[in-house]
Amino acid sequence: MTSPSAKPVETPARSSQPPGPYPAALYAAVHQGQPGDVAFYRRVCAGAHEVLELGCGFGRVARPLCDDGHSVTGVDLDRALLEIGRKRAPRAQLLEADFRELDLGRRFDRILCPFNGLYCLTSEADLIETLKRVREHLRPDGLFAFDVYDADDFHTDAPDGGDDMPELVATAEALGTTWDVFEASLWDRSEQRIDAVYTHVPHDGRPRVTANIPQRYLLSSQIEPLLAEAGLTLLALHGDFDEQEHDGQSRLMIGIAKPTPSA
Repeated sequence: MTSPSAKPVETPARSSQPPGPYPAALYAAVHQGQPGDVAFYRRVCAGAHEVLELGCGFGRVARPLCDDGHSVTGVDLDRALLEIGRKRAPRAQLLEADFRELDLGRRFDRILCPFNGLYCLTSEADLIETLKRVREHLRPDGLFAFDVYDADDFHTDAPDGGDDMPELVATAEALGTTWDVFEASLWDRSEQRIDAVYTHVPHDGRPRVTANIPQRYLLSSQIEPLLAEAGLTLLALHGDFDEQEHDGQSRLMIGIAKPTPSA
């Protein structure tokens, strides 16, 4: 309920302008992961020395892993986010690199891909190439861990060719002001594509910022075969960060895999 003195939040109309680049400082303020994800990845990395994070962004996960004493390497394609990450996690080695073409010349005890990072690969071919790079960079006794949202019900129930009106999802402080953040989605069920369009409305009257995060989601039945094609064996699929087994009520898919031994 809104208090009598609070300013009402008006839902913005859909913009006719195409979304622009996502300002790094604004992205970092808005996209803070899932509750419990950092604690989960810290548990996964217990006992590991070298850790590789795919999609390290602004160092949200890398910094606590460094605090735990791990040697952390992170890769991302967003140069501006990496600049923030290098300040936030100065002990981590954060590199500008493409998941699909990764060749770091060494192997890791743990490889992580948090917060829907695998969904940023917008074709099955790109996903398989990335998973193959994961396999090549894992030590034989290493583990690969990732989390993505569960899209099974959405895929079954969403109408074809849909879109929805912007919905207020967050209020964040960044770039010297407060922003109301609205999210709308455009999707293509046949391609398993869903683009999240974020509209950021500042409280100080400056122009709003619209940015798009293109994604290709996975179904729970696809995860194990895709990992297997890349030479990885699924050990567990959790439905939350407390490591409960994934089921039809789960909101998330949290996977742990290991390299498949060579025949």
